[in-house]
Amino acid sequence: MQGRITKEYTVAGHRFAFTAEQKSAVWDMLPNYTPFIADAGIPAELIFRMEINRSDILERPAGAKPVYVGITEPEEPRIDMYSVTDGWWVEMAPDSTMQPVATLQIRNGFSHGILTYTASNMARFAVDSAAMLLFAFSTANLNTLEMHSSVVMKDERAYMFLAKSGTGKSTHSRMWLENIPGTELLNDDNPIVRIFADGSTKVFGSPWSGKTPCYRNRSAELGAMVLIRRCPENRISQPSIPEMYSIILSSASGCRSIGNMADGLHNSISAIALSGCCYILDCRPDAQAAEICSKAVCRP
Repeated sequence: MQGRITKEYTVAGHRFAFTAEQKSAVWDMLPNYTPFIADAGIPAELIFRMEINRSDILERPAGAKPVYVGITEPEEPRIDMYSVTDGWWVEMAPDSTMQPVATLQIRNGFSHGILTYTASNMARFAVDSAAMLLFAFSTANLNTLEMHSSVVMKDERAYMFLAKSGTGKSTHSRMWLENIPGTELLNDDNPIVRIFADGSTKVFGSPWSGKTPCYRNRSAELGAMVLIRRCPENRISQPSIPEMYSIILSSASGCRSIGNMADGLHNSISAIALSGCCYILDCRPDAQAAEICSKAVCRP
């Protein structure tokens, strides 16, 4: 279409593209994607392409059938998903109590998305939400997990902290940064985990880092996944494999009601749960918790 341009990005080795009007204000609202701009001289297959449009009207297609609707915690973003004749339809808002401010029409499996947002101040939210959804869905069968986690790096290994929102993932990362020498923040909300054919597992930064602007195009070998739980005393333990499977599953993005996606998630989660690198940290939000954790999970 005349007047539209396309920009490509690479996250965790997976390449995708946005297309929008050349003069669209949306391009200036996406600084978080700049570190991930793809090398134009190296062609690669796209996992998805997303068209970005602005409109004052958001109209759900006739016959849309609810798949995942109204299952959102208070004050969390609203993401409602419907099945439609030629794919999927998603409605989004930054708060569960709001009416949709953007829609995403998904076609051709999960390789093509058409994003429509209503107002300029919602563009960043709309693009990030839609891109995260398309990325998670299109890579679920590519040995890749998009995780809800805060992750730090130390000695070329990545340590992921998992927990329910508000429990203290970011706080625990900060405790490492302040008290464990050599620690760096890789991502504070949505890192990517990828399992490779040689059996190695790496954690990658992404353009999606929640409220913390940490958009680092770097990666490190997975050192450990740690579930953070609030407790009056600090102690660390290793869960059973079924327990850890459940913990990882609850933090991985994807739609488990879609069969082939569920299979892909299962394979990746099982591999990590069986690896023996998973822990539960019952803790206070203090320096001692970080010290106890690092001593238990960091290998020489």
